[in-house]
Amino acid sequence: MKKTILLSTILMYSCATLAAGYQLQEYSVTGLGRSMAGAGIMADDYSAPAFNPAGMSLTEQSGAQLGFIGVDLRSKVKGSQKTALPQTSQQGQDYTHIFRLLPHAFGQYKVNDKATLGIGLYTPFGLATDYRNHWYASAQGQYSAITAVDLTPSLSYKITDTIALGLGVNLQYANAHLTGATFDNGWTDMTADDMGVGYMIGLTFKPWETTRFGLSYRSKVTHKLQGKNKMMGGVFTGALTGKHDVYAKITTPETVIFSAAQDIGSKWILSGTARWTRWSQFHDLDIYQKDFGLLSSVHEHWRNTWYFAGGADYKFCKNLTFRFGTAYDQTSIKSPEFRTVRIPDQRRIWASVGASYQKNNWQVDVGYAHLFVHKAYGAATTGTAPKSVAVQSTWKTQSNILGVQFQYKF
Repeated sequence: MKKTILLSTILMYSCATLAAGYQLQEYSVTGLGRSMAGAGIMADDYSAPAFNPAGMSLTEQSGAQLGFIGVDLRSKVKGSQKTALPQTSQQGQDYTHIFRLLPHAFGQYKVNDKATLGIGLYTPFGLATDYRNHWYASAQGQYSAITAVDLTPSLSYKITDTIALGLGVNLQYANAHLTGATFDNGWTDMTADDMGVGYMIGLTFKPWETTRFGLSYRSKVTHKLQGKNKMMGGVFTGALTGKHDVYAKITTPETVIFSAAQDIGSKWILSGTARWTRWSQFHDLDIYQKDFGLLSSVHEHWRNTWYFAGGADYKFCKNLTFRFGTAYDQTSIKSPEFRTVRIPDQRRIWASVGASYQKNNWQVDVGYAHLFVHKAYGAATTGTAPKSVAVQSTWKTQSNILGVQFQYKF
């Protein structure tokens, strides 16, 4: 009986961990101003190691940058929760507000006319939701935070005057912190982390001085998260109060990015990006616990996603440039029965503006984006009967992103 209760509790708590896509791309403020259009090939900052390492060949000077992007997400939610054991039903509404500051740092050094070395420190994956204590759906999730930080040393090399190749190694640290109630009014607080390694390869093609294309591939990174679950047992799980070792295998997905940019005269640059992310590789979520082995294997229903962006840069004068952009971003959640309170993700439209001011070797970039998020409906059931929790909710979400970045060329 103890093993069955523990299995149901961990399963209910953990299956929401990877309920939706949690990809980030907020590690270039110049890119933010045009909704990340032209990612990796614009050569107006040093973030190419994160998007397309071959894009470093397009920069004219060595240099470094440091940036900070603030993500402000606000969501109103209302709905109901039903538990099978004990049989309870409650409804209500809540409001979640998350603000995260995402720093990034990049550097590039031109070894000679053909080779460039680069390095980047940034956050390619992450999520956060934070509801009020004892809200109506706390048995599906209270606080959720998953973060993956990459350190990416990179190399680009010009094969010809028009073609360059790039390679990067992704040293990725992943951390998860999740809290929530159990089905019987207990409490869980889980933290786990791991290190993993992946790679990036890229290609740039510049057939004319005013035209450039880029194609890059980021590999998946597999993590075997290990950590502790601090548990305060409830009516049926009181004997489980204490700390338990937990294990879970997660994989950050492969991505493919295609970008293009075209100079229009001496004032305008038009750019575009299409990004494909392979979220469908999550077929099963296996949960392990020390002394029990495999507790459960849960089938996931994620789908691959596309991100399309278009942008424009306008050189107002020698020192000042303005940017504009828009994008359409799909959600990896296939249908409402797989949308839990951990990540109530939905498709969204980007609208962005930005500017850069350059003086001598210094450049300051600012960018802003507003995300129009489609209303999300969730009807997920977590856990296994009779220890199951069914939640029906509707979310209205909006997000604002604001960044500042400093560059120095040497």
